[in-house]
Amino acid sequence: MDKNAILGSLLIGVLVIGYFFISKPSEEDIIRQRHISDSIQQVEFNRQLRQQAEEQQRAAQNDSLQHILANNDSAAVALLRKDFGAFAHAATGKERITSLSNNRITLQLSNKGGKPFRVFLNDFQTYHGAPLQLLSGDSTQFGFLLSEIGKSTDELFFEPSEIFVDADSTQTIRYRLAVQDSSYIEFEYTLPKNSYRVDVQINTPGMSRIVRDSRYQLLWKTYILNAEKSRDAENQNTNIVWKYYQDDVERTDARTKDPVKEDLSGQVHWIGFKQHFFSSIILAPNNFERGGNVESVTLPEGDSALKVFTATVFLPKTESNEISFYFGPNHYPTLKAQGEDLEQILDLGWFGFITRFAIIPIFNWLSSFLANYGLIILLLTIILKMVLFPLTFKSYLSTARMRVLKPQVDEINARYTDKGDAMKRQQATMELYRKAGVNPMGGCLPLLIQFPILIAMFRFFPASIELRQQSFLWADDLSTYDAIVSWTTNIPLLSSIYGNHISLFTLLMAGSMIMVNQLNTANVTTTPGMPNMKVMMWIMSIMMIFWFNNYSAGLSYYYFLANCITLLQTYIIRRMVDDKKILAKIEAHKKTPKKKSRFQTRLDEMMKQQQQLQKGRK
Repeated sequence: MDKNAILGSLLIGVLVIGYFFISKPSEEDIIRQRHISDSIQQVEFNRQLRQQAEEQQRAAQNDSLQHILANNDSAAVALLRKDFGAFAHAATGKERITSLSNNRITLQLSNKGGKPFRVFLNDFQTYHGAPLQLLSGDSTQFGFLLSEIGKSTDELFFEPSEIFVDADSTQTIRYRLAVQDSSYIEFEYTLPKNSYRVDVQINTPGMSRIVRDSRYQLLWKTYILNAEKSRDAENQNTNIVWKYYQDDVERTDARTKDPVKEDLSGQVHWIGFKQHFFSSIILAPNNFERGGNVESVTLPEGDSALKVFTATVFLPKTESNEISFYFGPNHYPTLKAQGEDLEQILDLGWFGFITRFAIIPIFNWLSSFLANYGLIILLLTIILKMVLFPLTFKSYLSTARMRVLKPQVDEINARYTDKGDAMKRQQATMELYRKAGVNPMGGCLPLLIQFPILIAMFRFFPASIELRQQSFLWADDLSTYDAIVSWTTNIPLLSSIYGNHISLFTLLMAGSMIMVNQLNTANVTTTPGMPNMKVMMWIMSIMMIFWFNNYSAGLSYYYFLANCITLLQTYIIRRMVDDKKILAKIEAHKKTPKKKSRFQTRLDEMMKQQQQLQKGRK
């Protein structure tokens, strides 16, 4: 390692340690943070005012309808029956909220629609410290669409039962909408102890003669509330995911801001309203019938919600159907434990098998005895680097062979300088490599084998709920960006591309990447007509600063550690490998007689044909 590389490493180390011990927020930072907090509180306050106004409006409408019925206004009653048909008696009432709760979730249910009203996850909070709420209350819709009256059971008042608690602390409540004689619609909710699952038994005895449709159409709609630090990052990881029966999952495009509507072409096993770190999933053990659709609408900046998700599915027209809800974290072991392939709601990319079978088990094992996730990422990086060290060593040896042959390659390039000599130059270079027993691609293959792991880690860290709200050094949340400097003024182009903050882990990652590239490309031979690799690496490092500034701090920290370990490994390997001995072995190898492989023979024949064609054209 040269002096510049050593000096750069020392400076970065001093910067990290110094910042950790002496950094503290200035008075301006405190005022700015207070201003942001006040703005968030104002948005929430406005949302609550809007919600209260909607509740008062609905209450006034219900009071008006109840007044009409109480005064026995025959014309008004007839109009009400015309609108609601056999369900007119349930068109008015007073909304009452009932809660079922265990140590995992608190489920609030409303007698209006007999539906899930709100869901709170007891072990989690939003980035700003508020209770984490999945369903958004009054804006949540759930129920049957009744084509007879053009309305939903979501608008009708059900009669709740008492909460029944069995010996295992499982809680059950029933919401019944009586229609005629013994005909009714009933939603029975069961919340087991220590579970994120809510089982729902839907009973519809006698309803087949009242509902004209050939099957029941079920609507579920809710607003997805903002819960994380970065609205943009949360938006880009919030979408609808569904799984067909005995088939793969499909998902809507989370990054588009246009409304999305997708038809469900087959039997659907489950549909998930996926947020960045949490999901609300509806499941059917016997699958939903063919048909239906899902819709996603992105809300404008400044709204307390991110998106509006809607799912319309079909159930068979039987007297009993079973469904269930999962309200919980996007935690791989927790999702997998549900036994419904729910872990597939996580988009782990093309190399997700590496994440599932290697990265997650190691990560969870380290988490079992360590609480500091900065140290966990450090140990995870060291383990992966140790496993990959044989490939790294093999790649370095191949690079070293190419390096000691560089003077001879330069001599060949100097011998064939004309444009018409390109074929001869290439042929002479390949002949040199063949005699020396050097594969010019030998250094690339081990790197290509490591590439899937880099991609797997790239998808793992931003999706890892374990890093959510975990602090390390100056980063208060490893699942999102670490801002050492931030501003509120919108700077044209810069704010949209780079953001309104500076991430220190991103700068450290880019700096270490430059040092690695400088070390690896110091003796790289530049072939005439080929791009300059050193320049390309510098451009890539600068692009990383813009690209990763809004990414997970845990991801940038991992890449920074990986680069530092690469520098250390390179230094150790260089002390172990003697270029003179490598050159001596190559020269000895040249003297031994060699038989051309079939591939080399065919390659030589192709080159000769190309040379003849060029002579013919001349």
